[in-house]
Amino acid sequence: MSSTNLTPTDPNGMVTRTIPPDQISPKSLVVRIFKLKEVARRNWKLLLILTAIGGVIGFIYDMTHKKQPVFNATMTFNLGGGSSSNTFGDLSALAGAFGLSQGAPDASIFVGDNFLIYAKSRPVVEKTLMKTVKINDRDTLLIDYYIRHSGIRDEEWEDSDTLRSFYFGKSKKPEEYSKLERIAMSQIYTRIKGEMSVTQPERKSSFMELRCAMQDEMLAAKFLDNHLTTIEQDYRQKQTKKTSEMYQLLRFRADSIASILNGTENKLAQYMDQNQQMVVAQGQIMQTKLTRNSTFLSTIYYQAVQSADNMRLSLIREAPLFTVIEPVELPLYKETITPVGMQAGIALGLILAFIVIFLREAYRSVMREG
Repeated sequence: MSSTNLTPTDPNGMVTRTIPPDQISPKSLVVRIFKLKEVARRNWKLLLILTAIGGVIGFIYDMTHKKQPVFNATMTFNLGGGSSSNTFGDLSALAGAFGLSQGAPDASIFVGDNFLIYAKSRPVVEKTLMKTVKINDRDTLLIDYYIRHSGIRDEEWEDSDTLRSFYFGKSKKPEEYSKLERIAMSQIYTRIKGEMSVTQPERKSSFMELRCAMQDEMLAAKFLDNHLTTIEQDYRQKQTKKTSEMYQLLRFRADSIASILNGTENKLAQYMDQNQQMVVAQGQIMQTKLTRNSTFLSTIYYQAVQSADNMRLSLIREAPLFTVIEPVELPLYKETITPVGMQAGIALGLILAFIVIFLREAYRSVMREG
């Protein structure tokens, strides 16, 4: 019985070893390289044409979508003060230091991430835009200056002749906007929201960083300066709202008591002038009554004034303190955006050329074998 020889031999009788399927011999590697060289020789024109077409398309895109340089303005400030002494608040802070605080976040809009969202909110941005600022020694409405110099007319409003010629003209409240003004303000705010940011550089620090990048240097600087002022004013108004209402109430009470006291004192003086030689007991009782009322009103008036003064001190104590650490410094850093359309077009052209060449060579191989 003969056995089958599975080991290949060459004509000289020498035994050869079969290469495993997961390895490539040097000979086959050289053959493949020559095949690739032949493929490149046959298709170099196609590769060059498709790459050139992609580059031209990318170049045209860069020319038609050319980005204007932007000026980056940065301001660092510290938000401090505005905290009233509160025993429970101190205990809560102490518990928080040991990880025993409540699970619910702080409801104040001026704490932590809430402040970062609040500083970019539309009502605050609108108040900033409605300020009259001095630019190049001229008073101008900031939102009108933004329309002229931000690039919004040439980009977002390019196809609208109505918006391209639109200006607000004067400062207005949101409830006073016309329909066109509401549309314009909505689009302006959407653009500004992407141009500005409010961040906290260090989580353990109370410093805040306000940034914006706009196409006009003075616009970026003035917007940032005035926006911080708006935040401070709005913050102060909201943070001290209850104390302000109580202070106004106490002042009104003190003024009312002062008016009544003045009337009582005038009556007492008139009565004493008219009855200097008074001996009748009834007259003396009337004088004593007026004197008693005047003394009582004087006492409660002084108490009301003292309460109002104490409330005014509380108002000052609760007011926030914004300290600018690094103001906006001119000239601003000018950032030129490098177009990448041409590079992207060349890359896409190369990819498309490789796909077309692969399909073409596969078709040639099928037709040759057939």
